Amino acid sequence: MLAKFGFLGSAGLILGILITMIAAGWLLSSLVWLVRRRHTPAPAPIDEPSQHPLAGFTWTDEPPRGA
Repeated sequence: MLAKFGFLGSAGLILGILITMIAAGWLLSSLVWLVRRRHTPAPAPIDEPSQHPLAGFTWTDEPPRGA
């Protein structure tokens, strides 16, 4: 390939392929982001308390103060 296109031609071809692959990656990731965004449920309003039994629980390594 180097003998046919020369150094600059080969470098340009490789650079063009690289730019095309980057653009395809951006396009694919944007498509995945749009599809995931469309299929995720809307978040619950903030003012509504959670019904989960562990709502508000935070983990600490410290023992309770009264113990």
